[in-house]
Amino acid sequence: MKLINTKTNQLIFTAETSESLANAIRKYFNQILVLAVDEVEIAKNDSPLYDETIAHRIGLIPLKSKKNITEKTQAELKLKVKQEGIIYAEELKGNIEIVYGKIPLTVLTKDQELELTATAKAGKASQHSKFSPGILIYRNLVDIKVDKNCPKEILEICPKNILKQEKISEEDIIKCDMCELCIEICKKQNKDYVKIIPTNELIITVESFGQFKPEEIFKKSVETLKKDLSEFSKEISKIK
Repeated sequence: MKLINTKTNQLIFTAETSESLANAIRKYFNQILVLAVDEVEIAKNDSPLYDETIAHRIGLIPLKSKKNITEKTQAELKLKVKQEGIIYAEELKGNIEIVYGKIPLTVLTKDQELELTATAKAGKASQHSKFSPGILIYRNLVDIKVDKNCPKEILEICPKNILKQEKISEEDIIKCDMCELCIEICKKQNKDYVKIIPTNELIITVESFGQFKPEEIFKKSVETLKKDLSEFSKEISKIK
């Protein structure tokens, strides 16, 4: 494995692994316990949005807990405002952290009020998308071969400007998304001026919605997958 890039909510690395394993890890993002608002009790709502619309928006706000999350974990958030303007997620107060405080919930005008209590619980994305911690995408790392007699029109067709480089670096190769515009032109000219060859390595990108760091999500997914495989293996061994 080789680290390519890391940001606050994004991790990119290469790994020599199968697509089936990467896909299994991706699917197991849906088995990670995540906190999200599950119930909203609205006491007063003078805003132009229906109660259920506001409840839906609050349910999709990413929440972060400083403590370990279990199936019994719960948290409460309250909101009571009487002010003109946009009401943001940061107005919700309680014993849980709002990841993105500037998510707009609704808008109030003069003398309008909004008062509610939201209860968050732990759940999995396999139950509802609001419990999703992030996404994982992967694609093959490629090897690019450019013939020295490659016409200029083919070199310039690349949207990433990779083929123009005198020496294609690893960084350039990672930029290649295999759009194959160059390959299409080569086919029309019946020449293999450019060859894009998939390798055994994958470029894996993990993006977090803010509840966990991307490396935490990947680790939790792998651990949960290993646990389920171990339990499955035990059940299989009982079969005679």
